[in-house]
Amino acid sequence: MSGPLDRLRPHLPDEVWFRFNPRGIHGAPHTTRVLIWAATLAERVAPVPGAIRRDELLWAAAVHDVGRLDDGVDRGHGERSAAWVRAALADARPATRAVDLGFVAELCAWHEVPDHKIGRMSLELLVLKDADGLDRCRISDLDPERLRLQQARRLVAAAERLERATNGYGMVTAEAVLAAAEGNGDGVVLDPAAAPSPHHGPSGHRGDQTAQLR
Repeated sequence: MSGPLDRLRPHLPDEVWFRFNPRGIHGAPHTTRVLIWAATLAERVAPVPGAIRRDELLWAAAVHDVGRLDDGVDRGHGERSAAWVRAALADARPATRAVDLGFVAELCAWHEVPDHKIGRMSLELLVLKDADGLDRCRISDLDPERLRLQQARRLVAAAERLERATNGYGMVTAEAVLAAAEGNGDGVVLDPAAAPSPHHGPSGHRGDQTAQLR
């Protein structure tokens, strides 16, 4: 595969990095989708080179849940993921030695913290939180009103299409998610002009999910 998203391949997470269920709902398929949305949002909110710390953001997106111990709230998983970044990422991917891994760890640690407990949110953390929020459709809990960026709200329909295409948990890999995002001949999933978002009720749960990838 080659295409606009192919440059994300060096950031794809390895399944062995995950402490819990690497192909589960918080495993590599999820963090790869978050990686895709983080990259997409970064280009839309900070198109000027140097306006956002892109590499640090993308690595945080790829590994923000590696420290999880379960699929529940799992308080502290952000800090556990941050600890893994500090201890292991440079050895796992030597190219990251050129990246500010302290900032990657900081983003991982803060991604699970409620907004009101964060004094000043960096643009990178804002993007990471919304990229993570876009993939809440996998648990039928994506409420566009909870997304912070208008650019993220415009990606809700695309997020739902990508999740539908890659929700075979236990079977789908990070590579498969990246391939699905490119469209694989069925049309580019990231196209914002494609199918409209299914109706969201007051609770943020999805309505009809019968629309197909285009």
